[in-house]
Amino acid sequence: MKRWFLLLFPVFCSVLAAREPPPLANVTDYRVRANWVRCDAEKKAGAFDVFYVYPVLFADKNRIVMEWRNDPKLQAKTTGFVNAQTGIFGPGVRVFAPYVRQLEYGRCIGLMGPGEDWRKTPALFQGAADTVAAFRHYFKHFNGGRPYILFGHSQGSIDLYRMMLLVPEVTVSKGFAAAYLIGLPRLTRREIASDFARRGIMPASDASGVGVIVGWNTQAPGAANPCFTGKGTFCINPLNWRTDGKVAGKAENAGAFFYDYRTKKGKTIPNFCSARIDPVRGALLVDLPVNGQYDAKGFMGKGVFHMNDVWFFAGNLRDNAFLRVKTWWNTHKRK
Repeated sequence: MKRWFLLLFPVFCSVLAAREPPPLANVTDYRVRANWVRCDAEKKAGAFDVFYVYPVLFADKNRIVMEWRNDPKLQAKTTGFVNAQTGIFGPGVRVFAPYVRQLEYGRCIGLMGPGEDWRKTPALFQGAADTVAAFRHYFKHFNGGRPYILFGHSQGSIDLYRMMLLVPEVTVSKGFAAAYLIGLPRLTRREIASDFARRGIMPASDASGVGVIVGWNTQAPGAANPCFTGKGTFCINPLNWRTDGKVAGKAENAGAFFYDYRTKKGKTIPNFCSARIDPVRGALLVDLPVNGQYDAKGFMGKGVFHMNDVWFFAGNLRDNAFLRVKTWWNTHKRK
């Protein structure tokens, strides 16, 4: 049986400290197109823009942060992944995905254990600083007053969360529809609301609200490792867009999407899995077995489906983004 899962090393680390990162030398210049994995600036405007940051995609004991320059293999891997993950929205959107210098996998994973204050780790500021610079360039030169969503997974979600903290222009009135920050670790509803209280940005509580943050961490009921979850961790169910424990059946799953990097082809599986929130764990539980082909048992423990947080619910994520943008247009029509 062909294994349709991603060979990548996504990982969680945090850059959620409220203070500015320390000054960094050689901040990436996003006027240079080679510093964008994808930049659809010349593409005809569609329904909305997607500003996207990938999860960590490399492991190398000799390099502290991701450096794509002069590395064609890493560029190709990143481009393939970015096109696959943002491709779930279809051709009717513009995508802006910068290269960012995220912390390398082996160094990052060590910051995630119990007791680690991963919110204030300076080692994680470089990727976030690049994300801030890239978003500011996008917003000034490419946005043009259009609605947009933020989309990231794993370390990419953390980079985007910190960017939101540091860029006050991220507001509903200036085009922000929603932030899909999938796989954000151990962040509570109260903490999100507190961080963005002055701008009215809230954790999502339904299917159509705008100016919201959306997130979940996927596990099997039998997962032993809590990994990125814990009691109080914010979670919304992408099949029924509820935050309680009501089960959403397979019929509500609009389709999982898996990409095979060997064949460069994707496969959609409708009605792939059911899902329910476990409020004790703060996790999204799916009806898939531990120690199977979809969990990250070699990296994060049996029954932890972190590597597939996005892919299991790709169809629902796509449909929901269009719905939230439609709501934004209905309340923020412009001449």
